[in-house]
Amino acid sequence: MSVYPILLHTGACLWYVFFWNNFLTNGSGQKESDWDPKYRDIHEMGTRYLTNWNLAIQALFFGGCLFHDLMKILNGPNWLKLGSKFQTILSLSFSSILLPLGIFVCVSFWVMYTYDREIVYPKVVDSYIPFWQNHGMHTIILPLTLAELFTTRHNFPSVTASLVILSGFSICYALVFLGTYAEKGRWVYPLFDLFSLPISLGIMIVFLFIILSFLFVGIFIQNMYWGKEEKKRYRKLLKKSS
Repeated sequence: MSVYPILLHTGACLWYVFFWNNFLTNGSGQKESDWDPKYRDIHEMGTRYLTNWNLAIQALFFGGCLFHDLMKILNGPNWLKLGSKFQTILSLSFSSILLPLGIFVCVSFWVMYTYDREIVYPKVVDSYIPFWQNHGMHTIILPLTLAELFTTRHNFPSVTASLVILSGFSICYALVFLGTYAEKGRWVYPLFDLFSLPISLGIMIVFLFIILSFLFVGIFIQNMYWGKEEKKRYRKLLKKSS
């Protein structure tokens, strides 16, 4: 068993304990009535942001990976083949949700932030959420995801299965997204306030196709990297046999 996955999973878990411990206390030094209205709106929408969904999924995933590593190190009894079943769940969640979602959140946020940060992350937020936490939410998520891809070979399911899982996840978030608009009369992200309802729905569909496209990006990287690893191992076996 390689040491690199264990180091990655331990470091990622420590990072998320530290991050969430600080992130959940933002704004606690002031009364909510003293908060800037823009930040109050953002705080109210906290559980409805795709960014926070991604953070929670990553934290749970790396926690699960570390637990699975400990299971293998301790070499405990594999009752009902729980170890292999747990590995399957981890691989399914990584390949079908975590990998494409991590790429999408990082890329889409920084593209919109560069174009006009007010439509995705208003400047006033900097007074409540430290700069490093912004990068924790929108930057570090990608290196962690790619590090997992390059240190652990996950068994990717078929493309059809991955599409079904990711589409199901996307539809769940879309229902929350639209339900928020129906409930509060405003969108989760200020970007959508710039357009009419039909155009906003069209933008949602475009984003859906973009996140689905990142699924194929993840599969491509997986095949390119681990395909080369398999060739190296095969060559080594040929040399030993000869």
